[in-house]
Amino acid sequence: MEQTLGKRIMAARKGMGLTQDQLAERLGVTAQAVSKWENDQSCPDITMLPKLAELFGITTDELLGISAPQPAHEAEVVHTGTAEECNQTSIPWNRGRKGAIALAALVLLVGGMMLGNVLLGWGASFWDILWPSALLVFGWSGGFSFFRLGCGFFGCCFLAVIITGYDLSGELALPIILLVVGLCLLCDALFRPKRFRWNHKCSHDGHHPPEQNSFRMEQEGFQFSGSFGQQAQTVDLAKLAWGDIRVSFGEYSVELSGVESLSDPCSISANCSFGQLTLLVPRRFRVECDSRTAFASVDIHGQPDSEPQGSILLRTSVSFGEIKICYI
Repeated sequence: MEQTLGKRIMAARKGMGLTQDQLAERLGVTAQAVSKWENDQSCPDITMLPKLAELFGITTDELLGISAPQPAHEAEVVHTGTAEECNQTSIPWNRGRKGAIALAALVLLVGGMMLGNVLLGWGASFWDILWPSALLVFGWSGGFSFFRLGCGFFGCCFLAVIITGYDLSGELALPIILLVVGLCLLCDALFRPKRFRWNHKCSHDGHHPPEQNSFRMEQEGFQFSGSFGQQAQTVDLAKLAWGDIRVSFGEYSVELSGVESLSDPCSISANCSFGQLTLLVPRRFRVECDSRTAFASVDIHGQPDSEPQGSILLRTSVSFGEIKICYI
């Protein structure tokens, strides 16, 4: 089915990692105007089209969905280099490859530590090796954040404890861990860069194909799960009654801008372990949180409208991760 102008604007905006507020600020219009464009309730002024195209890095024809006829076959340029150049392989560092490398690194690290445990007699169990290895890989993989650095630091420390046999069961261990985690979360809140800004080209429709992820919409509800990757997903439902989100070892975003109304009650459960989840909620809805956290944080950015159309009960369970709720 052919996309509308509004859907193309929404896809291009998400491809640049912008919220509706950020796009509106760059164009000098209101966020409500952008929302109406994307929901096909109105169209941008004709003088606004060149600005949109320039901002998105495309032509006005591409923005309007006008494509030139393609030739039956285009000539292909073949690089003829030296034998050494031809033997070199270029590895694109995309989300799927990064997740696969992180998983492989975790398996190799656990396998190497278990081998050392058998040969050198460290006396550690499988779980004693697995969870600090997962912390270390989580801190190394993905985008930069102080929280990830803290996780990687603790994973490295606990693996060093297994190797050296040093006892960390003293009274100072837990306070030190809490202080370091708290400082990491504080630095993240103060100095963290913007997330979900894709640095590679989108697919034709502006969405990224899911990799190691699962998304399914049913009648008045949706299910989303992901691990070892990055994914931005939009929920498009006439009415939302429930949702189930489960993510781990990655950075994920779920946007509810496509939801027209909420049932009463409306409940969403979000489970995040060793990962980061951003929930983008239109201001016409209010979010009420029921949170359970362990070495993690749940942050709310922005405020809903003074008279929201409905409310969402968000039940969160976060361990060694972060959930961010952003009103758009």
